[in-house]
Amino acid sequence: MTRWTLFTDQGPQRLHAAPDALPPKHTESGQTKAFLWLDTDLDEPLDWLAEVTRLTGQTLDEMHLEDLNNPLHPSHHDRADHYSRTIVRTLTNRPIFDDEHRLTIKTRPAYFLLFDRLLVTQRAKDSRTFCSAIDHLNQPNCTHPDQVEQFLTFRKFPESPDELMSQLLSNLIDRFLAIRVELSDRLERWQRDLLSPRKKFEDWTTLLAVRAELNKLESLAEDHYDAVRDWEEDLRKHHRPSQAVQVNLRDTLDHIRRVVKLADRLGANTEAAVQLHFSATAHKTNEIVTVLTMLTAVFMPLTLITGVFGMNFQSMPWIESGWGFWACMGLMGASLLSSVALMLLIRGRRHVKR
Repeated sequence: MTRWTLFTDQGPQRLHAAPDALPPKHTESGQTKAFLWLDTDLDEPLDWLAEVTRLTGQTLDEMHLEDLNNPLHPSHHDRADHYSRTIVRTLTNRPIFDDEHRLTIKTRPAYFLLFDRLLVTQRAKDSRTFCSAIDHLNQPNCTHPDQVEQFLTFRKFPESPDELMSQLLSNLIDRFLAIRVELSDRLERWQRDLLSPRKKFEDWTTLLAVRAELNKLESLAEDHYDAVRDWEEDLRKHHRPSQAVQVNLRDTLDHIRRVVKLADRLGANTEAAVQLHFSATAHKTNEIVTVLTMLTAVFMPLTLITGVFGMNFQSMPWIESGWGFWACMGLMGASLLSSVALMLLIRGRRHVKR
């Protein structure tokens, strides 16, 4: 499905079909005030290419056409002679945690073809960012809470194709920031489970998957940063972008850096929690070994004495004596007292060191 929108000084106007030509390039002030936006669905055929070629007089590069048919293409920016092509990986509408509490970051591409007075976007049909943008343009006075939440930064009508593209990019990137609260809360819960002395942590497979997904999120954010930065440099090279575009791009790049820092921080915190878990486990094991060592020190002399007098010899010292039993009991008592005194001395020194 193709959706044509004409932007003029009077605001956006929804078109039912492709126009006969592009809007006038310059007004009396010498600046572009009218442009077209063609919004298409990702899973639809590329029938709109003929209309774009007719309006612009330009044919898309073969490599760029291949990119439009590649759902696994990473975020990237490239430029042809009379247009630029930008690809951004966006989040799907699925929850980031499945029913088994495993982190799964699913993405899909959004394509931008930026011409002089035309912006072509190809995106998923259920993209909340694009849907809310279209609703906001068609109903500028609508204050539905869902639309306000999903499309916060679309606060004024764009005056150029690059300004519209910068606002759309900003909102697509902000969706990655929107998951930081849920992601941080879930990881903090796992960290508490790792360090809890009363609960045995057994969800190691999920934790390893989380670390892999965090690395994936960091790589996605880095690709976003490179694509947006390359597009910004491209704009500066070919024409001076408006102040609104520059502000949007700086804000978008700052948000991407925050996503990179978030993924790096959460990954480091998870790694630190795992290391603390093993340290706590090793410390608990050392405590158990210490207690067993103390018990061994107490009963080993007693076991030695009873073992000596339990040997099957015909004649042994003290066996025939009436006081032999009491002498053996005295030795065992002395050994027991010395072992208890040694144990108390060791515990006392440990408490002093702490």
